[in-house]
Amino acid sequence: MRLSDGWMLVKKNGPWFGFGLPQLRAIGSGGIPVSDSEVTRYRLPVGLGDAVGTYGLSELPESLGVAHHYTDAAEPARVEYRFRDYYAPKRLIDYVAVAPLPLPEEARTFLAAYAKTYAPVTFDEGDA
Repeated sequence: MRLSDGWMLVKKNGPWFGFGLPQLRAIGSGGIPVSDSEVTRYRLPVGLGDAVGTYGLSELPESLGVAHHYTDAAEPARVEYRFRDYYAPKRLIDYVAVAPLPLPEEARTFLAAYAKTYAPVTFDEGDA
């Protein structure tokens, strides 16, 4: 049996937000939904050595010499950055970045009511 729950919120003149059952439950309980927290792997353009695990999200672009490309200094402060692993020979960094989803109030109100009546959708593996 497989669980499949996902939604897409599209603002008329803005970003699209994809979210799943954990975010819907957070909205339903009055909490702030956050982005999915899957591990992302990225190959760094230069080696940063063993200290890379101590860098936060704001220090990492500074260390790479690309901080000037990011004009909104407040944006990284909204993101919870968690270092997972670094493989120095190939300069591969694994990390998780979790950010609050800035859903419009009208959508949050609708989704909070919707969450109270929603039942998860399940599929038999043979149906997929």
